[in-house]
Amino acid sequence: MFDARQLLDQVMGGLSSYPRAGGALKNVQAASSGGTGQLLTGALAGGVLGMLAGNKRARKFAGKSAGTALKLGGLAAVAAIGYTAWQRSRGAPDTSLQLPPAESGFAPEQAPNGQDMLARGVLVAMIQGAKADGHIDAAEHARIFQQLEALSLDAQAKAFVMDELAAPQDINRVTAYANSPEVAAELYAAALLAMDPDTPQERQFLTRLQTALGLDAALADHLEAAVKAQVQG
Repeated sequence: MFDARQLLDQVMGGLSSYPRAGGALKNVQAASSGGTGQLLTGALAGGVLGMLAGNKRARKFAGKSAGTALKLGGLAAVAAIGYTAWQRSRGAPDTSLQLPPAESGFAPEQAPNGQDMLARGVLVAMIQGAKADGHIDAAEHARIFQQLEALSLDAQAKAFVMDELAAPQDINRVTAYANSPEVAAELYAAALLAMDPDTPQERQFLTRLQTALGLDAALADHLEAAVKAQVQG
């Protein structure tokens, strides 16, 4: 059994451990070369996601942000986005991105089926999101496979990524991991991180995903805004 959390960190640029204290991320951001820069600075461009997605967001990100990254793990990134968007959807001030308190349902350690299963769900959501614009064809699969072979992933991790890439576009692959409202929001955020939703196909995918995950429109809008702010802000 491969370590899904480790694979997720590689996907999101080799980021490190999850800070357990709640509160704003200003201190973590100040430690990065970008000061109050983006949560995922350099992650999409430098990680596996930028390679396998080959999408517009990853290309833009590579040009403006490569070389710096906040010291957060992949699960912490989606937890912070999900928690902050949830707060804003309920009238909280539009302040800095917040890590969830340890007792929050958004905290990775509170995931109903454990952090490894949450990481798998986040990976699946990212890959489904990356495929939403229909760009991953047979030639792209071959290119991705060649590049995966060069990475320090074990055989099971590589097989997981390739199996998900080869799987059909299917929102049920994402919703199968949505075992709480908080996890549902995090999965939606994960899909958004892998896309730049400016095509009809991508917007339709997000609409279907929002409905299937049972997210209200306000929360979905705040999740999208939070992701956009972190990647493009």
